[in-house]
Amino acid sequence: MSEESTREWVGTPLDTEEVDPHAIVEITVEFDEGEEALTPKINERFGSYDLNEAARYIYFLSNHILKGGSG
Repeated sequence: MSEESTREWVGTPLDTEEVDPHAIVEITVEFDEGEEALTPKINERFGSYDLNEAARYIYFLSNHILKGGSG
């Protein structure tokens, strides 16, 4: 957990034991050109479906980054 803010989590997947998955309301992906905020589509907080969709999107991004693809 970040010492400066209790609302922002910065870490690696190995640190996720400290994050309450029921309290996630936004996932921000930061790019050189700006940022994109992922918010839950069904409820105010991420549920299993929304987290699964966010994970799929991040996985898609990671494949493009690893392959050097664009768009």
